[in-house]
Amino acid sequence: MTTRGTAWITRRAARCALTVALALLLLACAPVGSSAPGSDHARAAAAAGTTDVDTKARAHAALAHQLRGFLIERGPAPRSPAANDDERFRLGAFWRARSDTHRFGEDFHTRAAGVLALPAPSPADPALRALLDVVDARLPAWQALVDYNASGRMRDDGGDGGRPLLPGAIAALDAIEAAVWRYLDAVDAAADTQAALPR
Repeated sequence: MTTRGTAWITRRAARCALTVALALLLLACAPVGSSAPGSDHARAAAAAGTTDVDTKARAHAALAHQLRGFLIERGPAPRSPAANDDERFRLGAFWRARSDTHRFGEDFHTRAAGVLALPAPSPADPALRALLDVVDARLPAWQALVDYNASGRMRDDGGDGGRPLLPGAIAALDAIEAAVWRYLDAVDAAADTQAALPR
């Protein structure tokens, strides 16, 4: 074999040895327990799903917190002024009807729609949809009495325009309040379930 051929073989062998050495070096530098790209993608997707669930849970909790102020605790004395007014209202004092219908106005509908539009279904979603349906169906009866009381017409008609509105307003408030309680219970139950899940 010529000197030129020997040199070529020597260079070829050196390149092969260098390639093997680089491969071994890369293996040595790889982190222990490193996973395939598919596994990394699965972990990233799972993390994103967990983030979506947490985001929706916080949104439900924020909306539920806003609605808790609507509820009246009816218990033994001493009771709150709101509870006393509510009792008088239900006994016939229609002019004492609570007037906070704004709690279920456009802002409430916008926030509720935003919560439901978030990814990751929540066990509280059906209860919120049901609450929206109840509000849409029942709020007008309550609002009618609120509008009558605010108009001052009772001074002219002696309350004749308000008394017929009382039963509908009571039924509306009862239905909305019950739907709010169901939603709050669903939000609390979903939070308890999520807290029990492994992280």
